[in-house]
Amino acid sequence: MIKIKALGTGGAFTKHYHNNYVFELGDRKLLLDAGTTLRYSLNESGYKESDITDIVITHLHSDHVGGLEEFAQRCKWIYNHKPNLWVRSDLLQGLSNILSYGLCTDGLSIQDYFNIQYVEDEFMIGRTYAIEMVKTDNLHSQGMLSMGLKINELGSNNIVFTSDIAKHEVAQFDWVIDDSTAALFHDVSMIPNPVHSYIEDVVKYYEGKIDLDKIYGMHYQDDIDIEEVEQKYGINMVRMKGNYCF
Repeated sequence: MIKIKALGTGGAFTKHYHNNYVFELGDRKLLLDAGTTLRYSLNESGYKESDITDIVITHLHSDHVGGLEEFAQRCKWIYNHKPNLWVRSDLLQGLSNILSYGLCTDGLSIQDYFNIQYVEDEFMIGRTYAIEMVKTDNLHSQGMLSMGLKINELGSNNIVFTSDIAKHEVAQFDWVIDDSTAALFHDVSMIPNPVHSYIEDVVKYYEGKIDLDKIYGMHYQDDIDIEEVEQKYGINMVRMKGNYCF
């Protein structure tokens, strides 16, 4: 079983919480992205920092990584807790640049806060969950390394998660969708946007490739009527603090 908690659903300028998630995978808890609102959203969703066993950062915009420094400090100095940080090898330098000024003082290194796990394309969480990295470099923002994920429960369902994506038709997430895909968590914007997927284009692209009611829209604007959007397009919209189980 894959349990998902939406800590938030908003974009970089949301008045609420950023589009960050906790995936409960057996006895492990994977934090997927750590924006600057994490200091509030994590606790309000019923978690403390020491609950998180694993972390993946999909790209280096502040609404996805800006809260990681404080998270690391809380883990070390309050809980004496050291989670696994799964990192694409080519993303490590940029991530280190962001974190090092705040964390690497008094002789400390990033390795003092995290168990750094280098990944090229896939890794296992326990014996049951395979996490596949789907590279989307330059398909969210030009010059930005980024990725989505496919979370597989072996012998059961999988979840495809786009993270931030503009050129979804180039990324071709439909190629990683299969008969066992229970849900597609997809970036959607209510208006045409150069760095996010316009909802009209998303629905049109995936029609016939996946049942539309398996699409869960995320990273959307604050000022929308969620139920109206769902009725109009036939997809689901992720709710902030919502619980999802597949």
